[in-house]
Amino acid sequence: MSQAYPSPAAASRPSPLDRLRDLPWLPSALAGGALLAFSYAPNILDLATIWENEPNYSHGFLVPPIAAVILWRRLADRPYEWSPSRASWAAWAMLAAILALRLFVYERSMSWLENATLIPAAGLIAYVLGGRELFARAWPAVLFLVFMLPLPPSINTMVAMPLQRIATIGSCFVLQLTGLWVVPAGNVITLSTPRGPQQLEVALACNGLSMLMTLAATVTATVILIPMPTWKRLVVLASAVPIALVSNIARIVATGWLYYLLEGETAHQRAHDWSGYLMMPLALVLVGAELWLLSWLFDDEQAGAAARPISPVPAPRRA
Repeated sequence: MSQAYPSPAAASRPSPLDRLRDLPWLPSALAGGALLAFSYAPNILDLATIWENEPNYSHGFLVPPIAAVILWRRLADRPYEWSPSRASWAAWAMLAAILALRLFVYERSMSWLENATLIPAAGLIAYVLGGRELFARAWPAVLFLVFMLPLPPSINTMVAMPLQRIATIGSCFVLQLTGLWVVPAGNVITLSTPRGPQQLEVALACNGLSMLMTLAATVTATVILIPMPTWKRLVVLASAVPIALVSNIARIVATGWLYYLLEGETAHQRAHDWSGYLMMPLALVLVGAELWLLSWLFDDEQAGAAARPISPVPAPRRA
């Protein structure tokens, strides 16, 4: 009988155990993530209910997977020799203080603050498991988890009302600029159509807060994952607010024109939905156009060379 031997290619192929040895930090990371998820399971379920029922925060379902991608990418880009960390008593004391704060606010039914303790707890667990090296690589992913949280009710109201007013004023200006006769009254826009006056209400749900929160999370993930100079990151982050406002105004303008062209309540409802679907693609196109324009106007290599100090030219030697 002939005995089959493994081919050289199969023999050189690393086994799953060998791959696990190349990632010695992975078991601790999984254990820390599982411990954090188990401890904060009620809070995560509470946040999931908010994401499901509040359109302004429906992007929350995507935040944990994106944070995991950010962590994986930073660990792959900046590998280091992992060893079990002996965390100081100060780190353990801070983690205990965060958990005590969570218990304190839970007893007083301060749900937002209780959910917010998830962020520092995740950062401290990363520090305890991997020391400063792991924390230096994990902090952007931990900070990105902030987008899981809804805005506090007081801040939500304070931000929503001005956004609603800006959306009404901006959309009226663009509608008049494009040839429609409109009359604003508060947050209601009256359109002159061939079938008579039609009212378009800029409700609180259409104030653009959902667009702003989703775009802010998307832009933040973009500037973390894509290598670019610090100044460009800051410019792109600052542009999230005007891009969200422009996208929301474009949605209201498109809805107004569809109200003008279409007839019937069902058609108006579909027009409202269709224009809403186009908000995020338009915002992403604007962000991409901004990145292309910045790269075209300011070459990164030339900008880096210009930022370096000019060394003095040595004097020529005399013969």
